[in-house]
Amino acid sequence: PVNDDQRAAIERVFGCKVANGYGGRDAGFIAHECPAGGMHLTAEDIVVELVDPQGRPVPAGQAGEIVVTHLATRDFPFIRYRTGDVAVMDDRRCACGRGLPMLKEIQGRTTDFVVAADGTVMHGLALIYILRDLPGVRAFRIEQESLLRTRILVVTDGALREETALHIVTSAQARLGRGVEVIVERVDCIAPERSGKFRYVVSHVAGDRSREVAHA
Repeated sequence: PVNDDQRAAIERVFGCKVANGYGGRDAGFIAHECPAGGMHLTAEDIVVELVDPQGRPVPAGQAGEIVVTHLATRDFPFIRYRTGDVAVMDDRRCACGRGLPMLKEIQGRTTDFVVAADGTVMHGLALIYILRDLPGVRAFRIEQESLLRTRILVVTDGALREETALHIVTSAQARLGRGVEVIVERVDCIAPERSGKFRYVVSHVAGDRSREVAHA
Protein backbone atom coordinates (compact mmCIF):
# COMPACT_ATOMS: atom_id res chain seq x y z
CA PRO A 1 0.00 0.00 0.00
CA VAL A 2 1.09 3.57 -0.59
CA ASN A 3 2.19 5.54 2.46
CA ASP A 4 0.89 9.01 3.31
CA ASP A 5 3.79 10.82 1.61
CA GLN A 6 3.38 8.81 -1.60
CA ARG A 7 -0.39 9.34 -1.58
CA ALA A 8 0.03 13.11 -1.20
CA ALA A 9 2.61 13.26 -4.00
CA ILE A 10 0.46 11.22 -6.42
CA GLU A 11 -2.66 13.27 -5.65
CA ARG A 12 -0.71 16.50 -6.17
CA VAL A 13 0.79 15.43 -9.51
CA PHE A 14 -2.30 13.83 -11.03
CA GLY A 15 -4.94 15.99 -9.38
CA CYS A 16 -7.10 13.09 -8.25
CA LYS A 17 -7.86 10.99 -5.20
CA VAL A 18 -5.77 7.88 -4.59
CA ALA A 19 -7.21 4.62 -3.26
CA ASN A 20 -5.21 1.71 -1.92
CA GLY A 21 -5.70 -1.81 -3.15
CA TYR A 22 -4.16 -4.98 -1.75
CA GLY A 23 -3.70 -8.33 -3.41
CA GLY A 24 -1.23 -10.91 -4.61
CA ARG A 25 -0.18 -12.61 -7.80
CA ASP A 26 -1.68 -15.92 -6.67
CA ALA A 27 -4.47 -14.77 -4.37
CA GLY A 28 -5.78 -11.99 -6.60
CA PHE A 29 -7.49 -8.95 -5.09
CA ILE A 30 -7.86 -9.23 -1.32
CA ALA A 31 -8.93 -5.76 -0.15
CA HIS A 32 -9.88 -2.37 -1.58
CA GLU A 33 -10.09 1.08 0.01
CA CYS A 34 -13.50 2.76 -0.07
CA PRO A 35 -14.05 6.56 -0.29
CA ALA A 36 -14.44 6.66 3.51
CA GLY A 37 -10.97 5.17 3.95
CA GLY A 38 -11.91 1.64 5.02
CA MET A 39 -9.78 -1.21 3.63
CA HIS A 40 -12.56 -3.72 2.88
CA LEU A 41 -11.87 -7.41 2.30
CA THR A 42 -13.40 -8.95 -0.81
CA ALA A 43 -15.19 -11.40 1.46
CA GLU A 44 -17.67 -12.40 -1.26
CA ASP A 45 -15.13 -14.84 -2.69
CA ILE A 46 -12.25 -15.17 -0.20
CA VAL A 47 -11.80 -16.06 3.46
CA VAL A 48 -9.00 -14.15 5.21
CA GLU A 49 -7.39 -15.29 8.47
CA LEU A 50 -4.56 -13.76 10.48
CA VAL A 51 -2.28 -16.41 11.98
CA ASP A 52 0.92 -16.77 13.98
CA PRO A 53 4.00 -18.61 12.60
CA GLN A 54 2.43 -21.95 13.63
CA GLY A 55 -0.77 -21.26 11.69
CA ARG A 56 -2.89 -20.52 14.76
CA PRO A 57 -5.38 -17.60 14.64
CA VAL A 58 -4.08 -14.54 16.50
CA PRO A 59 -6.23 -12.74 19.12
CA ALA A 60 -8.30 -9.77 17.98
CA GLY A 61 -6.26 -6.60 17.61
CA GLN A 62 -2.94 -8.40 17.17
CA ALA A 63 -0.85 -8.58 14.02
CA GLY A 64 -0.65 -11.84 12.13
CA GLU A 65 0.26 -13.25 8.74
CA ILE A 66 -2.52 -13.03 6.15
CA VAL A 67 -3.77 -16.47 5.11
CA VAL A 68 -6.23 -16.70 2.22
CA THR A 69 -8.75 -19.35 1.20
CA HIS A 70 -10.21 -18.63 -2.24
CA LEU A 71 -13.80 -19.71 -2.85
CA ALA A 72 -13.95 -19.04 -6.59
CA THR A 73 -10.94 -20.83 -8.07
CA ARG A 74 -11.77 -23.54 -10.60
CA ASP A 75 -8.34 -24.88 -11.58
CA PHE A 76 -6.95 -25.99 -8.21
CA PRO A 77 -7.75 -25.76 -4.48
CA PHE A 78 -6.55 -22.56 -2.85
CA ILE A 79 -6.82 -23.28 0.87
CA ARG A 80 -5.14 -21.32 3.69
CA TYR A 81 -2.50 -19.87 1.38
CA ARG A 82 0.18 -18.03 3.38
CA THR A 83 0.87 -14.69 1.73
CA GLY A 84 3.87 -13.64 3.83
CA ASP A 85 2.15 -10.31 4.57
CA VAL A 86 1.47 -9.09 8.11
CA ALA A 87 -1.70 -7.17 8.99
CA VAL A 88 -4.16 -6.25 11.76
CA MET A 89 -7.94 -6.65 11.44
CA ASP A 90 -10.28 -3.72 12.08
CA ASP A 91 -13.41 -4.35 14.18
CA ARG A 92 -15.03 -0.97 13.41
CA ARG A 93 -18.02 -0.51 11.13
CA CYS A 94 -17.06 1.69 8.21
CA ALA A 95 -18.80 5.02 7.68
CA CYS A 96 -19.47 4.05 4.06
CA GLY A 97 -22.13 1.58 5.22
CA ARG A 98 -20.62 -1.53 3.65
CA GLY A 99 -20.79 -4.54 5.92
CA LEU A 100 -17.60 -6.13 4.63
CA PRO A 101 -14.81 -6.81 7.17
CA MET A 102 -11.80 -4.51 7.07
CA LEU A 103 -8.06 -4.53 7.56
CA LYS A 104 -6.88 -1.90 10.03
CA GLU A 105 -3.32 -1.84 8.72
CA ILE A 106 -1.03 -3.83 6.47
CA GLN A 107 2.36 -3.76 8.14
CA GLY A 108 4.41 -5.36 5.37
CA ARG A 109 6.13 -8.63 4.58
CA THR A 110 7.33 -10.99 7.30
CA THR A 111 10.84 -10.13 6.08
CA ASP A 112 10.13 -6.38 6.35
CA PHE A 113 10.87 -6.69 10.07
CA VAL A 114 14.32 -6.48 11.64
CA VAL A 115 15.73 -7.91 14.84
CA ALA A 116 17.86 -5.95 17.30
CA ALA A 117 20.91 -7.53 18.92
CA ASP A 118 18.90 -8.10 22.12
CA GLY A 119 16.27 -10.08 20.21
CA THR A 120 13.66 -7.33 19.94
CA VAL A 121 11.64 -7.67 16.73
CA MET A 122 10.72 -4.31 15.20
CA HIS A 123 9.18 -3.08 11.98
CA GLY A 124 11.61 -1.99 9.28
CA LEU A 125 10.11 1.50 9.46
CA ALA A 126 12.33 2.04 12.50
CA LEU A 127 15.27 2.11 10.07
CA ILE A 128 13.46 3.48 7.02
CA TYR A 129 12.70 6.72 8.88
CA ILE A 130 16.45 7.29 9.30
CA LEU A 131 17.01 7.49 5.55
CA ARG A 132 13.72 8.55 4.03
CA ASP A 133 14.17 12.31 4.30
CA LEU A 134 17.97 12.59 4.21
CA PRO A 135 19.08 15.30 1.74
CA GLY A 136 20.82 13.86 -1.31
CA VAL A 137 19.65 10.27 -0.73
CA ARG A 138 17.51 9.23 -3.72
CA ALA A 139 17.06 5.54 -2.97
CA PHE A 140 18.10 2.98 -0.38
CA ARG A 141 17.72 -0.59 0.75
CA ILE A 142 18.42 -2.03 4.20
CA GLU A 143 19.73 -5.61 4.22
CA GLN A 144 19.99 -7.33 7.60
CA GLU A 145 22.56 -10.01 6.85
CA SER A 146 22.80 -11.36 10.39
CA LEU A 147 21.94 -10.37 13.93
CA LEU A 148 25.22 -8.45 14.21
CA ARG A 149 25.60 -7.10 10.67
CA THR A 150 23.37 -4.83 8.60
CA ARG A 151 24.29 -3.43 5.19
CA ILE A 152 22.61 -0.26 3.93
CA LEU A 153 22.78 0.49 0.21
CA VAL A 154 22.24 4.12 -0.77
CA VAL A 155 21.94 5.96 -4.07
CA THR A 156 22.97 9.60 -3.71
CA ASP A 157 22.97 12.66 -5.97
CA GLY A 158 26.73 12.95 -5.62
CA ALA A 159 29.42 11.54 -3.39
CA LEU A 160 28.22 10.13 -0.09
CA ARG A 161 29.10 12.70 2.55
CA GLU A 162 31.02 11.43 5.55
CA GLU A 163 28.66 13.08 8.03
CA THR A 164 25.66 11.51 6.27
CA ALA A 165 27.18 8.04 6.48
CA LEU A 166 28.06 8.58 10.15
CA HIS A 167 24.50 9.72 10.90
CA ILE A 168 23.11 6.57 9.26
CA VAL A 169 25.47 4.30 11.19
CA THR A 170 24.91 5.84 14.62
CA SER A 171 21.13 6.08 14.15
CA ALA A 172 20.88 2.46 13.03
CA GLN A 173 23.05 1.28 15.92
CA ALA A 174 20.84 3.22 18.35
CA ARG A 175 17.96 0.97 17.24
CA LEU A 176 19.73 -2.32 16.53
CA GLY A 177 22.40 -2.19 19.24
CA ARG A 178 25.79 -0.53 19.61
CA GLY A 179 27.57 -3.81 18.92
CA VAL A 180 25.95 -4.24 15.50
CA GLU A 181 28.20 -3.61 12.50
CA VAL A 182 26.41 -1.21 10.16
CA ILE A 183 27.94 -0.92 6.68
CA VAL A 184 26.85 1.99 4.49
CA GLU A 185 27.58 1.36 0.82
CA ARG A 186 27.01 3.85 -1.98
CA VAL A 187 25.77 2.26 -5.22
CA ASP A 188 24.71 3.62 -8.60
CA CYS A 189 21.31 1.94 -8.57
CA ILE A 190 19.24 -0.58 -6.63
CA ALA A 191 17.49 -3.26 -8.64
CA PRO A 192 13.92 -4.28 -7.84
CA GLU A 193 12.96 -7.83 -6.87
CA ARG A 194 12.38 -10.41 -9.61
CA SER A 195 8.67 -9.75 -9.14
CA GLY A 196 9.26 -6.10 -10.10
CA LYS A 197 8.50 -4.87 -6.59
CA PHE A 198 10.91 -2.65 -4.69
CA ARG A 199 11.86 -3.67 -1.16
CA TYR A 200 13.17 -1.10 1.31
CA VAL A 201 14.01 -3.74 3.93
CA VAL A 202 15.22 -7.31 3.50
CA SER A 203 16.00 -9.27 6.66
CA HIS A 204 17.57 -12.71 6.69
CA VAL A 205 16.97 -12.85 10.44
CA ALA A 206 13.40 -11.72 11.14
CA GLY A 207 11.51 -14.75 9.81
CA ASP A 208 13.54 -17.28 11.78
CA ARG A 209 13.46 -15.12 14.90
CA SER A 210 9.68 -14.82 14.74
CA ARG A 211 9.39 -18.60 14.76
CA GLU A 212 11.73 -18.87 17.74
CA VAL A 213 9.65 -16.35 19.70
CA ALA A 214 6.47 -18.26 18.89
CA HIS A 215 7.99 -21.52 20.16
CA ALA A 216 9.21 -19.93 23.42
